[in-house]
Amino acid sequence: MPYKEGQRTLMGFLGIPIVTKVAKTRLFGGPYIRFYNLFEVLSYLYMTGAILGRARRDNITELAKMFSMPGGEEEFMNWLQKQAKERLVKFRNEVGKKPDRFDEFILFREFESATGMSLTGWFGNKKETKKLLKACDEKVPLEEAEPVIKEFQLEGIGFGSSFSELTEKMYRNSYENIDMDLWSKHRAHGLAIPEKPTIISLEEQEEIILQMVAAYASEYYPELLDPLDLRGHLAV
Repeated sequence: MPYKEGQRTLMGFLGIPIVTKVAKTRLFGGPYIRFYNLFEVLSYLYMTGAILGRARRDNITELAKMFSMPGGEEEFMNWLQKQAKERLVKFRNEVGKKPDRFDEFILFREFESATGMSLTGWFGNKKETKKLLKACDEKVPLEEAEPVIKEFQLEGIGFGSSFSELTEKMYRNSYENIDMDLWSKHRAHGLAIPEKPTIISLEEQEEIILQMVAAYASEYYPELLDPLDLRGHLAV
């Protein structure tokens, strides 16, 4: 079915649950998201997009019908894949290797690019730690953050559909094979993270995402349920 004015977008449908968890409200100025949380969201939703793109890489233009202009699906996906490739090439040129995790690829790199400060290697320096935590606590109006969040989600689809094996490796390193020593250090130095991370396998995460996409498609694009093999992911 064609897009209707006011219809919720697929990116909004997938992103709202995670954004809602970290968005705040204030008496004046409208809702906002803290700077560090914004980059957490960008990293997580880039990963979400990558898993979706990886899972449906063989019929990616059909998937693109949910978020591109009618008739421009292939062109738009080619552009997203080009953007993802350019980000990966830039990372390899600057770091000297492919990324091992999604936080390394998105959260750390984008935070450093925006602030000039690194989220790694800052332990033990109280002055730098205080400066970093102040930057993390800066407020970003949600209406300014939303277009950036959507952009990263979409590029993530391009990444996963282009680099399926790397997507799998990065996910497993990010969410299955977690460095608990580093996790504890980040928590001890003031980052608002749980005492222990939640371990969710790639297969479990993929199923969660496909269930959400299936629910979205059933409401707005029911004609895509079969071409995208989503019917079996609908909640009973």
